Amino acid sequence: MQQAHTPRDEYEAVIDAGETLAIVISVTAAALLKDHARTGSGSDTALLAEPALARLKQAYVGSGAMFGTWTNWLASLNALVTAHPALIPGFREALESRPDEPSVVDHLNVLRNERNRAAHGDKPHTRQEATLRLATLRPHLEGALHRARFLEDVPWLLTVSSSYQPRTDNFAVVTRRVMGDHPDFEKQTFTWSRPVADEMFYVLGPSGPLSLSPFVASRFCGHCRQLEVCYAYKTGKRQGPATFKSFDSGHDIPADELGDDLRGLPGRD
Repeated sequence: MQQAHTPRDEYEAVIDAGETLAIVISVTAAALLKDHARTGSGSDTALLAEPALARLKQAYVGSGAMFGTWTNWLASLNALVTAHPALIPGFREALESRPDEPSVVDHLNVLRNERNRAAHGDKPHTRQEATLRLATLRPHLEGALHRARFLEDVPWLLTVSSSYQPRTDNFAVVTRRVMGDHPDFEKQTFTWSRPVADEMFYVLGPSGPLSLSPFVASRFCGHCRQLEVCYAYKTGKRQGPATFKSFDSGHDIPADELGDDLRGLPGRD
């Protein structure tokens, strides 16, 4: 948005930022739910997490995860996080609608509807029209960002290295804090009780680092000739690679080994 030179550029940037925010919130929730499903197999928390992940899997092996996929999926979590707020910390408040304050999904759906309107040929035709539409859209992006403040407590990290420390029986982990639109991030160091893989994305949840794979990955984009931060878009129902999309450019990037991981999410094929 800061780089937009005209109202029409800013109009596009606001919608793109809304979609990115919807993806970030969704895959953060998915990583937390996946950890509950993995560590609590057969437990009450696993039984709660698995149906939500199964709904997301249906999109991945179907037509793909798009703006509407994310907002609809987030809305479907409302009953779950209302009854069990500790399952995904911060989500209950974000998804709660109040008379004087729409939920994060309400705000994002306004931006999604505008994306659909533009996709069907009704983009702003003049600078003045773009300015008028922006006056309506910008408060919804700001409202969504306000309701998504809980993301500050569950930051994304890109691991650089993990080395075992025998004297203390833990691991010294060097990471980069994921911020902005390119994987050249601020370096941080942590001491964790368990190892993590190098060059993978993690969300730092209440119980420690949780892998964001297979929802987020760093992949080389053949069009841009550089590493990109990407999110899972779709995969074949029975076999085949996954297709990821770059957050920055929107380019499709194949991820051969992650197709099986997406198909391996809970739920029937």
